[in-house]
This record gives sequence, C-alpha cells and structure tokens, in this order.
Amino acid sequence: MAKGDSTCRYGEPLVWCESMTEKDDFSCSFAARYKPAAKASTHLFAAALMWTTVGIMLGIRGIFNIDFSSWQGVAWAAGALIAGGLKGEFVLRKSAKRTVCRILERGDGKCLGGFMSWKSWLLVASMIVMGKLLRASPLPRNPVWSVYVAVGAALAVSSRFFWIARRDYINRNR
Repeated sequence: MAKGDSTCRYGEPLVWCESMTEKDDFSCSFAARYKPAAKASTHLFAAALMWTTVGIMLGIRGIFNIDFSSWQGVAWAAGALIAGGLKGEFVLRKSAKRTVCRILERGDGKCLGGFMSWKSWLLVASMIVMGKLLRASPLPRNPVWSVYVAVGAALAVSSRFFWIARRDYINRNR
C-alpha cells in the first residue's frame, strides 16, 4: 500500500486501515478479501428477512403458549395483536426507516452483518436475554406470552418497510 492511497490493495476504503503500517498490509487485504460483503439490495433483503422471520416466530410461539381455555386467553392474544400492530406502525416504523437509510447510505460492498449498527445488535442481544428472563419469571403465562405476540406482530408489521425499500431499490437500479 503506497503512502497517500485512499484504498488498500483490494479496494477497501482506508478507514479500515488508517493506523496500518506497510508490514500490516496483510491484515487489511485479509479483511477486505474475506469479509462477507454484499450489495445494498442483499442487506435490505437480510433485514427484511430477519424482521419478518423473527416476528413470525415470536408471534407463533406466543400464540401456541397462550392458554385459550377461557375468554381471558383470547383477550390477551387479541390485545397483544392490536398493541403489536400499532407499535409496528407507529414506533418501529421509525427504526425500520432509519435502518433502511443506513443501508442505502452505506451502499454496496459492505459487511453483511453491518445492515444494523452495533447498538442495534446489542439491543437484539439484550432483548433475547430479557425474553429468557421473562419466561423464567413467576408471572402468569398469558401476559408473558402476550408480550411475545405483541413484539412478533410489531416486527412483522414494520418489516414491510424493508421489503418495500428493497423492491424500490431493485426497480431503481435495473
């Protein structure tokens, strides 16, 4: 890598390699060569697929664990679906659109796992831990599984922004 170059050997921006010396060029070339880089449309697909899949999985898991032997189970499930749909439409919409903008601004050739920021990945990990703690809590079954239904519905509803953005991106770049 010559001094003053703005990219390393494989076209990776120098941001990866700002503090590198000539002997460290192998690290930059290794990272550039083997990172799971993808097009922006693939990032949009990964985000849409993740939000949709996780939303459906949480919703199904919650529905199958709610006790429907009384009207209360039906009420909990219906309330969770309505609350989740509203949350997806009015709260997660902002987060989904922010993620779409992040993906589009970053462009092609970025690491596939980077479709979400590190803060978002930490939030995902903390939500997984909170879900495990919620299941292990002594709370009644129906409210616990209703949280799963609500979160699943919210993710599934707001995932449409990724699918729409991907469709528009592909149509714009034909």
